[in-house]
Amino acid sequence: MPKKPSSDAAKAAGKKASKNSKKDDDAAAKPSKASKKAARAAAEAERARAVESMLAPASDDEAATDSEGEWTTDKAGNTISKAEARKKEEEDAMRAAAKKRRAAKASAAPAAPVDEGRPQWLVDYDRVKAKAEAGGKLSGKEKKLLKRGQAREAEEAELGLTSGGDDTRTVDARLEGFSLSVPGGATRAADDASKDVVVKGLSISAPEKPLLVNADLALVAGRRYGLVGANGRGKSTLLRFIAARRLPVPQSVDVLLVDQEASFQGASVLEDVLEADTTRSSLLAEEAALWNDIDNGTTAAAERLAAVCDELEAIDADAAEGRAQAVLAGLGFTETMVAGPASRLSGGWRVRAALARALFAPPSLLLLDEPTNHLDLDAVLWLERYITDQLPASSTLLTVSHDRGFLDETSTDLINLSDDGGLEAHRGGLAKLDAGAKARLAKRTKDYALQQKALKEERAKHPSLRAEKLEQRVLDRLGAPRLVEKPREYAVHFDLRAPDDARAAAGCGIDLRGVAFSFGATSTGFSGFRDLDLSVDASTRAAIVGANGSGKSTLLKLIVGELEPQTGEVTRGRRLVLGYYDQHFSELRQCAPKASAVEFLVATHSCKTEEARKYLGKFGLDSARHVMPVRDLSGGQKARVVFASLALKRPHLLVLDEPTNHLDIESCDALVEGLSSYEGGVLAVTHDAALVEALSRDENGVELPLFVCRDSKVCVERGGFAKYRRDVAKAAELREAKARKLADARAAKRVQDRRAKLAKAANKPPKPP
Repeated sequence: MPKKPSSDAAKAAGKKASKNSKKDDDAAAKPSKASKKAARAAAEAERARAVESMLAPASDDEAATDSEGEWTTDKAGNTISKAEARKKEEEDAMRAAAKKRRAAKASAAPAAPVDEGRPQWLVDYDRVKAKAEAGGKLSGKEKKLLKRGQAREAEEAELGLTSGGDDTRTVDARLEGFSLSVPGGATRAADDASKDVVVKGLSISAPEKPLLVNADLALVAGRRYGLVGANGRGKSTLLRFIAARRLPVPQSVDVLLVDQEASFQGASVLEDVLEADTTRSSLLAEEAALWNDIDNGTTAAAERLAAVCDELEAIDADAAEGRAQAVLAGLGFTETMVAGPASRLSGGWRVRAALARALFAPPSLLLLDEPTNHLDLDAVLWLERYITDQLPASSTLLTVSHDRGFLDETSTDLINLSDDGGLEAHRGGLAKLDAGAKARLAKRTKDYALQQKALKEERAKHPSLRAEKLEQRVLDRLGAPRLVEKPREYAVHFDLRAPDDARAAAGCGIDLRGVAFSFGATSTGFSGFRDLDLSVDASTRAAIVGANGSGKSTLLKLIVGELEPQTGEVTRGRRLVLGYYDQHFSELRQCAPKASAVEFLVATHSCKTEEARKYLGKFGLDSARHVMPVRDLSGGQKARVVFASLALKRPHLLVLDEPTNHLDIESCDALVEGLSSYEGGVLAVTHDAALVEALSRDENGVELPLFVCRDSKVCVERGGFAKYRRDVAKAAELREAKARKLADARAAKRVQDRRAKLAKAANKPPKPP
């Protein structure tokens, strides 16, 4: 009988044989496609014969050989008996056969219709559901998918989000593709005795990555929250899930999200705003119906009519028009715009109308998603004051905004959406949040180190454990709600540079003399510029402010040459290098259809690939996006590409049109810092108060003038931003007072007419006013 080799010797021999075999394989010539195909066919045939022989009873000779203890080497190089090797091969063959049977059954199940407009998991759910109804056996994975889909259907039915027939789903389309997880179910009952919104263990995932991981959300009634975090972390998505009531929100809490999808059906903007007060609208409709009954001789309606009229006076229904007019005036609506239908307004003005409607009849929980994006600076300053002074104390506010000044003015609390998917609550403003950034980074670094150490130890103890279970063991061991991502400081540097001695260079200015330009009549009342004189150069640092429609962007286009004056002249210095940032990214239209950000910079500036990547990284575009087609980038990512291009250009004068619109707070701060150290001239149209403030002072803190577009002219405001704030507030108060006075006069007459009509119907003298 052959002697069994020692374990160490056998393993060494196996490894040596495997190594020699590998060398021989590497030395062999690369086979042709035909030979590869023939080899695969031969291998399949050999495999089939091996399976048949393994499933057949062993012969006497084979049994005798096994009993004599012959040995072989498995795929891993271990020495095992031939009997054990055959047993493993039989098990592998059985598993392969079972997999083949499952695949055959799945393919035999009725196929669900494909819907390209829905997420893939819902399409797969329809297939699995049909298979289950046909009596097919489901795998573990399919059972989980079936359970998830059934939970989704139950949730939609409870929320009234299905319309029936052909499995039609009318859930907010912007939430399709996102997955939501809440312990106890997303539709579990909330505490209806409370106006607070409290959700623990909340997880939301996008198709590509998790956004929130086991996070806790708490919104206390009457508090005003600012939701902050890097772009793409899921701030807007969280607002949409709350608005769709896909989270446990008390039934007594009505929720409203102000966004661009608002619908308007009234004959005028004013009517649409007034309709937001449903109690008032219902009472007015009932009053009209009761008067109709009385006119038709139904005397029984008189008693109810008197009660309805008393209710209308109790809620001050006739003064509602004055309040609505004041809100609309504060947001910049003209009398003509207020009297016309909202359907004629641009997208930005429709958002303002939706905002006016929300402020006129605020819900228990008001959600604002970047409310300042469609506002001019005047309207932003008005909105800050209105939220702070006039929003009811019972209303809760949750705002997503990149405007540091706006958040500081309107928020009592901040919620920071961290990089690892948590929601961190903080009392106070952004300055306080920034002050604790270093401490939070140090703690996260420490937690990450502990987590990695625990993962390494658990992996050593349980090498065969799946990653998900391994991670859960670590979380349980450390008592942590989620894994911490590798910490990194948010390193964005807007490194904008001008040519050397830019401010002293001659021939680098722009002069407008006697310029006139007009588009003709516009809905905003802007009639164009007349007799415009203006000079800017590499020493100019100014913000251009004014109401929407006052000509700010038109002025920039005249300066950079995108528009030509109808009279007068524009002279540009022959040595001038001009950098223009257009909020619609017109510079990127020069891109080839499939050109990446790197290819665009290389083609535009004749720079090397490494330099293009370096600049994109400086402005916060992650490396994975460097090679993506520019057309597929988000607005914020495109903004970073344009800024990188401006940096490579090294202009004498930067002309910026709403540069903060697509940036997060950290990037806005980096922009302000970058412009402060930039040695060239800056001319910027912006509604961001922090940027206006930065451009209104020089390096020594001395007030610089503002350019104010007003009455077809560009006025120079030498009192600085503080004076401009006071002037805007005063002008807004005058507009509101005028609108309210006219509306209140009409309201007083309506009250008097109603009382007289009631008295006449009851044959009594009218009540005194």
